[in-house]
Amino acid sequence: MFSMKHFSRVVLTAAFAALATAASAQTVRVNYIPITDVTPLFVAIDKGYFAAEGLTIVPTPSTGGAAGVPGLMAGAFDVMYGNVVSTMLAQQQGFKLEVIAAGTKQFDNPVNTNGLVARQGDSIKTGKDLEGKTVAVNTRNGIIWLFARAWIAKSGGDPSKVTFKEVPFPQMLDALRGKQIDAAFMVNPFFNAAVTDAKDFQLVAAPYREVQPDVEVGHYISTQDYFAKNKETLAKYGRAFRKGVQWYNANLRDPDLVRIISGFTKMQPELVAKLDLQRLPEVVNLGSVATTVKLMKDNGMITGDIDLAAMTDPDALK
Repeated sequence: MFSMKHFSRVVLTAAFAALATAASAQTVRVNYIPITDVTPLFVAIDKGYFAAEGLTIVPTPSTGGAAGVPGLMAGAFDVMYGNVVSTMLAQQQGFKLEVIAAGTKQFDNPVNTNGLVARQGDSIKTGKDLEGKTVAVNTRNGIIWLFARAWIAKSGGDPSKVTFKEVPFPQMLDALRGKQIDAAFMVNPFFNAAVTDAKDFQLVAAPYREVQPDVEVGHYISTQDYFAKNKETLAKYGRAFRKGVQWYNANLRDPDLVRIISGFTKMQPELVAKLDLQRLPEVVNLGSVATTVKLMKDNGMITGDIDLAAMTDPDALK
């Protein structure tokens, strides 16, 4: 027979279990850029995948990898989403970083989710046309900056004759509209907002696709010191994050995804619903990263070799 004494025992057991879970929960501070590339992070938070692993995620926004790496090294956060170029540049400069999870990859598909945008009516079609003009990038010495320069050179221009201005992604459209810049290398959700407004803006090029079609754009990193001391925590992080990627890829048109993206980008849901979204990778592709490293060498950003395998968590490769 079910007694009050038994009921009390059940309640106390559940309460102690909850307290034990809360006490053992590990907080992971994650720095991110408020673009659609990081959606799986917020999916995993929203769907409870991190919580199921006993992790509490504290997300903090940033403008880009070049700006975030110093904070990571200083211990301001534990994990960050950053672009491949900023990571490799920092690694060669002596920062000891560890790639712990895949982030973004330019898959071979007809959907553009990023590109070089200019005002409609301006005669900008090639890199040559950008000489003497100003191009917005989110940060200097990052992947946007590198691929903008590479595309300009590939299409007949001289990157040294182009001014690159740092403008945060959310402000690029207004800077373009206000004629503070001549073109901007934009990513979603802001890219979509520009190219759907065909009367005011034009898509000039897709630098990622035209320079390196399979480019591994971004990934999640920690310091090697944090990785060595928190392997179990980061294994949990990796499992939960991958579930977020899987849910995202399976639900690209789900209204719930619109809600999640709107939440962390602060973009209106009706605009988010119109976004073209690309699937995102579950594993890191070192071959693609190696190609980008060569491009960095060709552009004088780094010298010498980087041991990519040594700085990548094996779990991120499989």
